[in-house]
Amino acid sequence: MRTYAYAATRTRTEAVVDQFDIFLQYAGLPEASREKVLGMVERRWIEKVGVYLLEAGGKRVLEVAVNIDWPSHDDLVAISPIIGTDLPGWESGAAPEIRTLGRRFGTKAREYGQTPRHWVQFTTEIRSDAELHRRRCADGGYQYRSGLPDWRNPPVRRDDMRLLDLEEICISIAEA
Repeated sequence: MRTYAYAATRTRTEAVVDQFDIFLQYAGLPEASREKVLGMVERRWIEKVGVYLLEAGGKRVLEVAVNIDWPSHDDLVAISPIIGTDLPGWESGAAPEIRTLGRRFGTKAREYGQTPRHWVQFTTEIRSDAELHRRRCADGGYQYRSGLPDWRNPPVRRDDMRLLDLEEICISIAEA
């Protein structure tokens, strides 16, 4: 008698990129925007991406952001370069927090009848060099130093919810 078990392993960096991809898919970001963001994550140009919804008056009412701490990631890669993505609670390569918050955000977007909008935050190294920051914005199709819509009300924030098995990734939620 033989028993076969399916075990999924990925490099830690692939798993990080996958979490961004899965989150943005569940959140409802259009494919072209998602691919653009993922290319920047793969190049390590950005450390944070957020999706948000607006009320009819153009004010933000909900935002969920995923953040990667690249220096921490590098330290963790040195210790555990390969991780299993068939961990308890993980489904189709998605950490439970990513899946849950992405789906909830996507459901809200459908309730509002909106396609989510998004923003990115470039790494500190890119932001500290104005010319490089300008170039990376242009490369990604973003306006240099553009802002976000104001909040409808002061938002209630839940910050820095770390993924259990990918500690270098945090999720934050803000709601007006």
